[in-house]
Amino acid sequence: MCRIYGCFGGERADPDALHRVAAAMYPGGPDEQTVRHGDGWALGTNRLAIQGIDSGHQPFVRGPLACVFNGEIYNHRQLRADLAARGYSFDGDCDGDVLLPLYELYGDAFTSRLEGMFAIALVDEREEPALKLFTDHAGMKSLYYYLSADGRRLRFASELQALGRFPDFPDELDPLAVDRYLGGKAVWGPGTVYTRVRTLEPGATLRFANGRTTLTHTPPEPAEPHWPDGEPTVAAAAELLDELLRTEVGRMVDADVPVCVITSGGLDSSYTTALAAHMVPDVASFNIAYHGNWPADERHHAAEVARHCGTAHHQVLLDPAGFPELVERFVRHLDQPNNAPHSLSTFALFEAVRQAGFKVALTGDGADELFAGYARFVKADRDGAATWHRTYQGTMAAADTASLDRLYTPDHLAHVKAAGGYFGDRSGDELDRRVRSGRHGKLETLLRYDQFERFPYYILRRVDHLSMAHSVEARIPFLQPSVMRLAHALPAHVKVAGDTVKAPVAEAARRWVPRSVVERPKQPFTLPITAMIKPGEALYDMIGDLLLGPGARCRDYIRRDTVHDVFRTQTESPAPHAAELLWSLLMLETWLSARSLTPAPLPERASR
Repeated sequence: MCRIYGCFGGERADPDALHRVAAAMYPGGPDEQTVRHGDGWALGTNRLAIQGIDSGHQPFVRGPLACVFNGEIYNHRQLRADLAARGYSFDGDCDGDVLLPLYELYGDAFTSRLEGMFAIALVDEREEPALKLFTDHAGMKSLYYYLSADGRRLRFASELQALGRFPDFPDELDPLAVDRYLGGKAVWGPGTVYTRVRTLEPGATLRFANGRTTLTHTPPEPAEPHWPDGEPTVAAAAELLDELLRTEVGRMVDADVPVCVITSGGLDSSYTTALAAHMVPDVASFNIAYHGNWPADERHHAAEVARHCGTAHHQVLLDPAGFPELVERFVRHLDQPNNAPHSLSTFALFEAVRQAGFKVALTGDGADELFAGYARFVKADRDGAATWHRTYQGTMAAADTASLDRLYTPDHLAHVKAAGGYFGDRSGDELDRRVRSGRHGKLETLLRYDQFERFPYYILRRVDHLSMAHSVEARIPFLQPSVMRLAHALPAHVKVAGDTVKAPVAEAARRWVPRSVVERPKQPFTLPITAMIKPGEALYDMIGDLLLGPGARCRDYIRRDTVHDVFRTQTESPAPHAAELLWSLLMLETWLSARSLTPAPLPERASR
């Protein structure tokens, strides 16, 4: 696991600029820093040593080929054996060793043989020298890039705030970014908050050579499971899912450093915890909660799972009085505004994981998006109204369009409407168009839209950036290719069986976790902001000071009088809608402030 960066085209890269880029994401790779220069290109890494610790030095080089790699390849041992049979030799046990031999054999299609998570940058100097960037099928690892103003150079980095350390970084904010953020709770790709900066989408390959850029996408391969009765059933799907997850979790607990698991107390993380505990005696589990009595407290569910599975359980407790300082710290690592309240919890949880001595943590993310675990999927699938898509998109927004009418300043509102209207409305119309195209059924279209349009940017960027902020690698069993292929092969009536959402996951988990966990109502892992944004609480005071103070940076987009009204409403009668909007604006304001911060330098510089 690493943070990667580099450039291609034009003159030799400035070593000082590369050093500043590396310094900006030092926590994501504190174990080793290297950079390799070539004719008009440079590839650099900050390494977090997980596998093949003594041998996995980057960049990897084979003659005219060089690459850097962020992620983990879980089937690397099988791939290494296959390559050895073809005459390739290896000195160590690093998963990245297989990348260039596979590329030599299969070209750009080599990524279809990788099972894991990755962002790869590869320079191929054979024939026409080219830079190639690759991302995994689910978009688990981020990669941002931009072209120079003259189109001759391309720069890239794992983190947007690190990319911004290149001297020619185009830092012009997209005037519609605020609307995209409030309409989607995050800035969905492939665009970013900066007009000329992009993020590489899931399953994408970008080729840059001689000033020309080519972008291609590789869709997930379809699965054709053999069903015992000829047709898929919940029981058969659950049996196959359990077999796949046992394989994936088994590969993920295999590392050269200590591995733990995140246990929220919900179904997916509990299932993951149970499988890990079956393979690793006394595996450590981590849960986070808050001092005091708060709604949606799941610590007792997590403790029950830990006792049932026999884990070495760590209960992390946060004091809400310290949340303002925590907010300012985690927002610096988010790269772009993200309204998920549990970002605070995620950041603090991974901090505790690292302090306890762990560099790898398994999570249960992704099951809801693959197997229809959210009620909003089912409600939209069964909604026959002509405006169903607008209603559905509203569930993924921080504020509805009526609220935005009152929230935006006149100038910003005019700009949004001149550009084609609210992001939420435009996204909803696009979703309706996809459903009407008939390629998949309505539910499956909703799920795939979520998996590739929203999920990588709202959830996975948070997991990746906030775990790596503490030098922890987050591994996600549900997002492995085998599990995604199975999910895509299941019909809607298997994923949602009557009133049971995520039915195959619930059925598969029954043999592993307490019945109370399987059958209790779904409860999201979040921060109870409605109860925490009220008089007397630290978050309440922070929001009032920042959003209503004279130095508020979001005033170019947001009307102060409307914010004052929302704040007064929340003061007099705390409610989820007002609390979420205030939290969303706090994230925007804090992010705007964090843009001007300068990261600490690397302790030393290494190059070769």
